[in-house]
Amino acid sequence: MTTKYYALLTNQGAAKLANATALGTKLQITDMAVGDGGGALPTPDASQTKLIGEKRRAALNSLSVDAANSSQIIAEQIIPENEGGFWIREIGLFDADGVMIAVANCAETYKPQLQEGSGRTQTVRMIIIVNSAASVTLKIDPSVVLATRQYVDDNIIEAKQYADKGIADHVAAANPHKQYLQIANALAEVKSAGKVADVLQNLGISEKFSGRFLNRQIFITPGAVSYKPSPGTKRIKIILTGGGGRGYGYLGWGNGFHSRGAGGGAGGTTIAWLTIDEGKTYAGVVGQGADETSDSSSSSFDGRLTAGNGVSANGNAGGGGGNAVGGDLNIRGGDGSDAPGIVSDSSNPYFGGSGDGGASYWGGGARSGEGSNSNRAPRFGAGGGGNTRTDPYVGAFGAHGVIYIEEFS
Repeated sequence: MTTKYYALLTNQGAAKLANATALGTKLQITDMAVGDGGGALPTPDASQTKLIGEKRRAALNSLSVDAANSSQIIAEQIIPENEGGFWIREIGLFDADGVMIAVANCAETYKPQLQEGSGRTQTVRMIIIVNSAASVTLKIDPSVVLATRQYVDDNIIEAKQYADKGIADHVAAANPHKQYLQIANALAEVKSAGKVADVLQNLGISEKFSGRFLNRQIFITPGAVSYKPSPGTKRIKIILTGGGGRGYGYLGWGNGFHSRGAGGGAGGTTIAWLTIDEGKTYAGVVGQGADETSDSSSSSFDGRLTAGNGVSANGNAGGGGGNAVGGDLNIRGGDGSDAPGIVSDSSNPYFGGSGDGGASYWGGGARSGEGSNSNRAPRFGAGGGGNTRTDPYVGAFGAHGVIYIEEFS
């Protein structure tokens, strides 16, 4: 039976292949074309330089040597389902210069396109025999070619086998793996490599523990103070409280009359976390607690924080608490409580006590009593309590303010 379908090298293709073999160069086959043969099944002719009725030309998807025959080269192209509308009866292979290297005919098949109501992905394969397969190479553009499902499946299997073997070999290898840190060594490898400073720098931290408590400094004497941070101090927690207001000592008039004075207001308190320079000295003021000769005053620090003073009582009206500004938390001082003032045993039998001093952040003020004119509450910034005054006794004095500092690395 006469062979009906076959492929052969064209005269130009044979010459190019012979030249490549002689010179040790490569013949780059890049494209495959299909045609309809002009409407009839053509007979391949070595003198052809083009297909009789070319319909489509595109890059090859693969070009490989037949595993069963090293003289056979298999060229393959995939025509996607969105292209078609023609018969395929002839096939041509072309090199990078556009020269037709081989030509073949094939059993005629119609390649539909989707607009016709049917579509399929068509694989076209040509097998040619050459004297030296080593002289032929495939030159393709990966962005324009398609892959068959079989090709993809085969390569997935190959890649999976490679990856599985690599993982299995790694797991089987004895520890330590030099590229990994060992949990049991607790980062000793980093220290041994001299990389501790680099690691800390990458993490944005220093080699010393940050946030460690270092020292405490407390300023309680009214007036100007200078704060010098302890060595290593980077952050401080500071609490400022202003001086407390004085209570009032009411004077009673005549037999059977009694008087009770109001309490003074407490100083305000501000609390803040500050970043400081351990090489600097910072100025501050501790507020004065009001007494017989001095008014209450506020506490301040570095021009950034102010804790206002409490107001002294006046008669039976309690003094207001001081405000605070500048801190992360600003607390108003407690108001001093009012008092009944002048009372009579007969017309207004009131037996209530004098007004209490306002409470500060640190606690409440001491209540005043007759014969005790200067007792200050042991709580910073607390207001002085009121009193029944029998000359020369007065209400209790306001407590002095405070600057309280905790230092951290």
